[in-house]
Amino acid sequence: MIQNSSFCRTLLSLNHLTEEYSGLLFLPGMLFKERSAWWKDTPRQSLHEGLDLLFLAGRSGQRRELPPQTLVPPLWDGEVVAVFDDFLGSTVVVRHPVMDGQGWWLLSLYGHVRPLVECGGQASAGEPLAEVACGKMRGTTAPPDHLHLSLGWLAPGWRATELSWPTLWTNPGIRLIDPLPLIQPRP
Repeated sequence: MIQNSSFCRTLLSLNHLTEEYSGLLFLPGMLFKERSAWWKDTPRQSLHEGLDLLFLAGRSGQRRELPPQTLVPPLWDGEVVAVFDDFLGSTVVVRHPVMDGQGWWLLSLYGHVRPLVECGGQASAGEPLAEVACGKMRGTTAPPDHLHLSLGWLAPGWRATELSWPTLWTNPGIRLIDPLPLIQPRP
């Protein structure tokens, strides 16, 4: 069984936002398995592989975008097993010391970031893993700087370096799961 993560609380703490903000807010198109895109009128080519984190929920009802270069913690402790480029920055992949009973490892993927750790390094749940990148791609349909977070099970014998965003849903080496209930449980 996977334990709930203190990700949201740690994200706010690392960025000195705990007094004003209580959690994350999502627009349609930012959640797991959604087809719509929150930053453009046309749908995505495939289902959304995770969550897009851009807005914070204020304690007094206000909404705020993540600050520039927001520090990003990992969901849980683990080992950095891959770092690869994506269209707004880089993606950092962490393998957590959790297996599903059939040999599948739990992975978390942090997209559109600037890594603060190297592949092979250890990630600690209370320490920054990366910061939200200032995106490379700009244009009328490019989304604002945000963190993309995915979570999944990696099959035995598969390496995280074999993963890529365009094929994440069709790759038999990973089973994606919804991270939202684990990072921001319902009260």
